[in-house]
Amino acid sequence: MLRILFFLMSKLPEGARQQMVRALMNGVWDTLANEKVLGRENIPDQPCLFLCNHLSNADGFTLDRAFRPRKVVFLAGVKLKSTVMTRLASETMETIAIKPNSPDIEAMRRALDTLKAGKSVLIFPEGARSRTGTLTQAKKGLSLIAKRAGVPVVPVALQGTEKLMPINDSDMGGERLFKADVFVRFGPPFRVEALEAEVAGAEDPRQALVDAMMRRVAELLPPEYRGFYADTSAPAAPAPDLERPSAPAS
Repeated sequence: MLRILFFLMSKLPEGARQQMVRALMNGVWDTLANEKVLGRENIPDQPCLFLCNHLSNADGFTLDRAFRPRKVVFLAGVKLKSTVMTRLASETMETIAIKPNSPDIEAMRRALDTLKAGKSVLIFPEGARSRTGTLTQAKKGLSLIAKRAGVPVVPVALQGTEKLMPINDSDMGGERLFKADVFVRFGPPFRVEALEAEVAGAEDPRQALVDAMMRRVAELLPPEYRGFYADTSAPAAPAPDLERPSAPAS
């Protein structure tokens, strides 16, 4: 049913299409995503670079709702343009297309320009959705953006979107939504310069810096989600209280 609706909406003019898709998606998320947002007070008023783990094609819209009314630009894989549903869904947010698992210099340049223009940017540093639901090692290209942007970095942790919209590698356009508890947690902001002591003497300084940043994401997740970053050299913060929330986030 959703696939047919998205196909019909794809024939509409751009403005009407985006409005209708956004309204439809909000209704679906209100019904199925029992969403709780934690740590919103950690978000500075100034432009930021947000780093988040990546579990599902539901991540972008879930985060878009968590940020509201703040506007954030998402780095999104070009593969999202390959199906009607994912293309129209991505149109409801401001995005920069990036080629996953490759050094996409143009996308990184656009992300830097966006930050310098006073907008916030969110990156999924792992480069692709995790097929295990746990953190995989982040790509080192993130270090270039983080060092050159000169803005606060805010770690973000997602839990539950892998149940809200499970990955279907055989038919991404046919991925289905299910009722699920979803958690978004924003951690304390930090500056890249504050990590210098943590990465000093590393054999690969760029990868060490990215790993140090990703440990801040891992610390916001329960142990079973930490994956590659389960063993951290930095002190681990307590995992969030993940009791079932009583109502969706507004």
